[in-house]
Amino acid sequence: MPSTLKTILLASGLLATAGLPAAAADLKMVALSFPPLIYDDGGKPAGIAYDIVTEAMAAAGHSVSVEIMPWARALDTVREGKADAVFTAYKTPEREQFLTYSTQVLVPQVVSLFVAKDSPVRFDGDLAKLAGHRFGVVNQISYGPIIDDAVKTGILPAVEKSNDSDSNVKKLLSGRFEVMPSNRYVAQYFLKQAGALDRVTELTPAVQDIPSYIAFTKARDTTKLRDDFDAGVAAMKASGAYQRVLDKYAR
Repeated sequence: MPSTLKTILLASGLLATAGLPAAAADLKMVALSFPPLIYDDGGKPAGIAYDIVTEAMAAAGHSVSVEIMPWARALDTVREGKADAVFTAYKTPEREQFLTYSTQVLVPQVVSLFVAKDSPVRFDGDLAKLAGHRFGVVNQISYGPIIDDAVKTGILPAVEKSNDSDSNVKKLLSGRFEVMPSNRYVAQYFLKQAGALDRVTELTPAVQDIPSYIAFTKARDTTKLRDDFDAGVAAMKASGAYQRVLDKYAR
């Protein structure tokens, strides 16, 4: 898979016209391969979040280049100012030290717990009751405050880390751990790829419904870029374009 996925998108044929803002820029962004939010589709980037980001930024005349990399490296890259933005990102106090988050939600995400089909593990909403089970997570991925805090405070003491969601799903299937927290759509995508949708159960209730964002580096002033994104997404939601992107990948 190519490590760099690039697109040059400008809104509605406005290339080289007076309609483009003077502040239009070529932007470098980084992201984790996180299907169906962003992934490689035959050498070209695709996905719900990718389409929303590029369309929203194109409305302000910005071109976007996206590099797919492990999440920990993506965060380091944007922290150091080597990229303008990272997506999709949950909002955490630690990340707000070096990231300026969009005001508009990029994609709302449902986080659930997944177990093997024959697992005796049950969930009633209280994570403390699962303290005796081994969990599998992706390194430096946030699963929202409920799971993050349970791991940090030791409520969930046994945690195995993977570099990406694909590896994490494979470890669940092989029995390396018992419980996998995940974005619902991400888990379903990788299970389908592995032909294992019928081997895993999503426990109910869901742990949390969490908004995810695009976040811009604080290594330089990116306030205008954040504002451009917010304006672009607000316009997409008002026009119905945002919902059309969601519907495109839901089919």
